[in-house]
Formats: sequence, C-alpha cells, structure tokens
Amino acid sequence: MLQKRTRVEWTLGLRLIGWLVGILATLLVVAALRSTGWMSSTLALAFFTALAVWPVDMFIRHRLPRGLRWLGHVAALLLMLVVFALFLGGVVLAARQITANLPAYEDAARAWAERLSLWIAAPNIINDGGEALTGRLLDPVVGFASAIVQSTSNLAGVLSLIFFLVLMMLIEAPVLSAKLRSATSRRDGEAYRRVLLAIAIRVRWYLAVRTFLGLVTGLLYLLWSWWWGLDFVFVWGLLAFLLNYIPTIGSLVAGVLPIAFAFLQFGPWWAVLYGLGLLVIEQVMGNYVDPKLQGRELTLSPLMVLVALMFWTWVWGIAGALVAVPMTLVLMIVCAKIPALLPVALFLSNCRNAEELEAATTA
Repeated sequence: MLQKRTRVEWTLGLRLIGWLVGILATLLVVAALRSTGWMSSTLALAFFTALAVWPVDMFIRHRLPRGLRWLGHVAALLLMLVVFALFLGGVVLAARQITANLPAYEDAARAWAERLSLWIAAPNIINDGGEALTGRLLDPVVGFASAIVQSTSNLAGVLSLIFFLVLMMLIEAPVLSAKLRSATSRRDGEAYRRVLLAIAIRVRWYLAVRTFLGLVTGLLYLLWSWWWGLDFVFVWGLLAFLLNYIPTIGSLVAGVLPIAFAFLQFGPWWAVLYGLGLLVIEQVMGNYVDPKLQGRELTLSPLMVLVALMFWTWVWGIAGALVAVPMTLVLMIVCAKIPALLPVALFLSNCRNAEELEAATTA
C-alpha cells in the first residue's frame, strides 16, 4: 500500500515538474518572440503568405512539364505582388486624401468644442476660440496620415523581404516534404503530413473568407457613406476592408471613425442614423454571413480569439494583430495532436469534447 502511494506521488510529482518546465519554456519562447519581433513577425507573415499562394503554385506546376514548373513560382509571386501593390496604393491614396482634406473640418471641430465647453460649464476647456482643443483632436490624425505616406518606403522594404522569403519557402516546400519522410518513420511522417495539411487548409480558408468578407463589408461601407454624402468614402471602405482581418477591435475602429466624421459633417442625430446603418452591416456580416462561411473550418473560441488578439498585438504589434487568428489556429491544431496538450487545444476551440475537436482538426 505504501509502495503504491509512493508511486502515485512520484508520478504526480513528475507530471507537475513537466508542467512547470513547459510553462517556463513557454515564457522563454514568448520573451524570445517579443525581443526578436521584427524578424519573427516577418517570418510569420511570410509563412502565412506562402500558405495562401501555394495552391496557385501547385496548380500550375502540376500541369506543366518539368522544365517549365518554375512558372508556378512566378504565378504565385505575381499574385502576391499584385495584392501588395493594391494594398500599398490604397493605403497611400487614403492617407493622402485625409492629409489634403482634413483641415476643412477645423471649423466644425472648433464649433463643437465651444458647445461642449458651454454644456459642461467649463469655458477654460478651450483657448482662443477652441483652437487648442481642435489642434489636439485633428493634428494627430493629420500627423498619422502624413507618417503613413512618408513610411511607405520602409513598408515596401519589409514587403520585399517577405517576397523573397515566400519565394524560398515555395522552392523548399517539396524538399521539406521529402525531408520529413526521410527523417521520420512512415507512421510519424504521415501524421506530420496530416497536421501540416490541416493547418494549411484551415489557414487558407480563413484568409479566403476574411478577404471575401472584407471586400463585401468595405463595399457596403463605401456605398452607405456615398449615399449619405459623407466625405472620404474611399477611406472608409478601404479601412473596413483592411481592419476586417483584425477580429472585433478592427470592426469597432472601422465603425467609430466614420461615425465621428459624420458627427462633424452632419450633426449628432444624423450621425446616429448613419451609425445604425454601419451597425446593421456589421451584425449581418459578423453574426450571420461569417459563421455560415467559416463553418467547421474555424473552431476557435470567440473569447480565445479576443485573448489571442491582445496577446499577439502585445508581442508583435500590428503584425501580431494581423496573424493572431492564424497563429492561434496553428497552436490549436498542433496541441490537439499532442495528448499532453489536448486540454490546451480544447480550451482554445469552441468544441465541447475531445471527439469534436478531433473531427474539427483532421484534414
């Protein structure tokens, strides 16, 4: 009896030590990712970009003779260049539009600042007819837009690095598959292949759905703002599209900014009506269309998605916000295939038991 009790205590002690070592290793990995943020976030963006364009590469390579299979790489990279060019061009155009036209709102902002000071009976809230407060409200927006235009070259440099990393990943993909088969047994190699396939399928589907939803949401924002005659209609459509890749917080920011400008341009009550239209768009797209399209391909817990968004933004900044959901998807699928980490995968998912999780993470 004593021996059995000692064996149980020894097993529990080893398990506790294992969990403590795992937690310590996780903290060290997080610290390393945060301290090497520029490099590690660039690698992550390149990895998910390669996953997104890899089907184009494979589709063309499998239909050409061996000597022309390099055209698959060319087609995938051209697609990536087109997307990056549209992204950079849209951002620069929107920022320049704001920089050129935002000063026209100074009079409206000053008038509302004066009304606010009278309403709260605090005349000292503004100085010189509201110019100080107006400057504090509008100058950061103008400065931010100008900084975007001026830093386009730096962003283009990062995208150039991602371009070459994606090229190397596409070239290495067949070699990596052969290396996995050579370095592992047939059974383990097949298991690794299924895990990689499950990750690729779900990440690609997530990116495809987010892109489609972003395009539809951006178009609806643009049309709704155009119908109201709101200024910067292109900016609001582009903002809704780009921020669609950032769950929850992105939709909030994409809605608050145009409502604030509607407040300055039309007044409070019309701004409320305009905002109700945006709310309807977000509710329909987020609560009906998005779940219908994602289906079982995205089985993440909504709470964990929000936590992951906060965590990866803290680790990598804006890049972390963009890859928060794909990174969490990868983490959930990998943990689901490791028996000791199955509880972690279960908490990351919205599945109720291990059987549902296994079905949801199998390619």
